[in-house]
Amino acid sequence: MFFGLFKLQPHCDPLLAVIGFFVYLASYIIICIYLLWALLPSHLLQTFGLTYYPQKYWALLLPVWPCVLLLFLYIMVSLQTIIRCPDFNDSRVYKDKHTDLSEVVREGEIPALRDLNILEVNKMLYD
Repeated sequence: MFFGLFKLQPHCDPLLAVIGFFVYLASYIIICIYLLWALLPSHLLQTFGLTYYPQKYWALLLPVWPCVLLLFLYIMVSLQTIIRCPDFNDSRVYKDKHTDLSEVVREGEIPALRDLNILEVNKMLYD
């Protein structure tokens, strides 16, 4: 289906490979610096000559903040969905602009595909 749209290139641009390698190395260096700052006591950092660094409070806040934000967004989207949903007795639950409730059936023919009227369905199921 989409096989002609995407073609794999056997050789990519060498500049992209170099940039990717340096981004890979930089991410590992940043993670190591972050973990050293977060886990080493302050007096050890000062012995290495690092006297100006953020408080240890930020070592906990930086990873927690995005997680709390994602949890908040998940809850807010769920609440928005619940609030915007119509009531069960609203006709918008089972009708829209594409609803076809026509009942034209000729003798001896297979009826065309159509929507069932909810009142008929309820009568058949619950009466």
